Amino acid sequence: MTGTIIFEIDKANDIVIAKPKWNIETKEDCEIWYKQWEDYLSKFGKKIDIVVDLKEFKIASTIAEAWGEYRAKLNNTFFRFSYRVNPELLTGIFIKTSGVRYHAATKEANSIESAIVAIKEERKNLA
Repeated sequence: MTGTIIFEIDKANDIVIAKPKWNIETKEDCEIWYKQWEDYLSKFGKKIDIVVDLKEFKIASTIAEAWGEYRAKLNNTFFRFSYRVNPELLTGIFIKTSGVRYHAATKEANSIESAIVAIKEERKNLA
């Protein structure tokens, strides 16, 4: 079954909030999942700041390694500052593994609101 990703824009803070509703089980799932992100994010023409709410997102352990490559490519191509919220335990482990292997972001926050605060702080440190 193909999943979906709900994208919202917090215009006041210029941050995309993504809510993937997926159960990644195959390489084809990884490809479709990545394409959904790519189709949405490529229209910005630059790296964006994003919060990803993972409460309806799961990865089968049998595909975690391949998914980690797609996830890293997504992060390194399209994200500037990014935070994840609400990952289940295994998903969080797969994210951290992908981050270590492919030098991709792994930051987590307790809520969407705290992730937004963290992104705003990171922006201040750029100046």
